Amino acid sequence: MNRKELSTSLIEQFNEQLSQYVESGQLQENGIPSIEQIADKMGISQRYLSDTLKKETGKTTTEHLQLLLIDEAKNMLLHPSKSIAEVAYELGFEYPHYFSRLFKKKEGISPTAYREKFSVN
Repeated sequence: MNRKELSTSLIEQFNEQLSQYVESGQLQENGIPSIEQIADKMGISQRYLSDTLKKETGKTTTEHLQLLLIDEAKNMLLHPSKSIAEVAYELGFEYPHYFSRLFKKKEGISPTAYREKFSVN
């Protein structure tokens, strides 16, 4: 396996670990995982994971984690039965206003505006 294949595989493993964490309900139970937790599960150092992701994608491990959370939030926001605060808490955010600020920064619109724009009801 060459270096490029190794780093692609590392990115896939990172995304897989995040997906498993979310799907298993640990996000609601334990909050947002630390990069250290994810690296430990992958059997590599946090530094190696961070350096490789940054080099290969131009994004930090934290940015990758935030993008996954925002994608998850977008799905959850399409179901209007949950408040924005409930979505934030379910995604592991301790403070709903931090979630709203991050969402707006990444998507260009607030969670409420996103819901109004894309909701089917």
